[in-house]
Amino acid sequence: MLEIKNLTAGYDPENPVLKNIALDFPESSVTGILGSNGAGKTTFFNAVSRLRAPYSGEILLNKIPLDSSNWSFLETSPFFYPYITGSEYLQLCTLSNPDFEFEKWNEIFGLPLHQLTETYSTGMKKKLSLLGVIGQNRKVLLLDEPFNGLDLEAVEVVLLVLEKLKNQGKIILLSSHVLSTLTDVCDRIYWLKEGQIFRAFERQDFPELENILKKTIRHQTAGKLDEL
Repeated sequence: MLEIKNLTAGYDPENPVLKNIALDFPESSVTGILGSNGAGKTTFFNAVSRLRAPYSGEILLNKIPLDSSNWSFLETSPFFYPYITGSEYLQLCTLSNPDFEFEKWNEIFGLPLHQLTETYSTGMKKKLSLLGVIGQNRKVLLLDEPFNGLDLEAVEVVLLVLEKLKNQGKIILLSSHVLSTLTDVCDRIYWLKEGQIFRAFERQDFPELENILKKTIRHQTAGKLDEL
């Protein structure tokens, strides 16, 4: 069980982006973090991964503070060293797990691992970085916008991969701008709004979530369109 207790984080202690977040994530689960731009999704992932230390709160894995040996983090825009091939990148990512068969996994992703990463498209870079995250074999996977830049076929492949990882006992947290990618794979979705958890939706409530979002967007947009 991953537990987040009273998490407050951001850039300004006087005006934090996240305010007293309290959540829990069971083993063998995929949980979505939903929110508009600026809602605090990336700050949330940075705080959980300790890339940006929270101002207050606890992040516990099985009652023990979460540390870097327990998690892997897929950032929205992955970084690659210059003049490094896909194969070399994966070798670096999996130093702590040398038994990872990335060539076999790549039969699913179909990446040209012998080529330099700067020749990769946005979608290829995202798949490569996801392979690096998987190869570390950590308990907690933090995936910030894992579907960005992927085509339809790659999205379906990633959804299948996430389902497999979930069945292996992983705790997966992910965000997405596309609601359908969350509802396809998540067991629960937390709606992050203005730095706080506005509401939690279980799988049976996902149709309600879709209706709420559609009505909210239409209400906010209709009046502005009438003025054009």
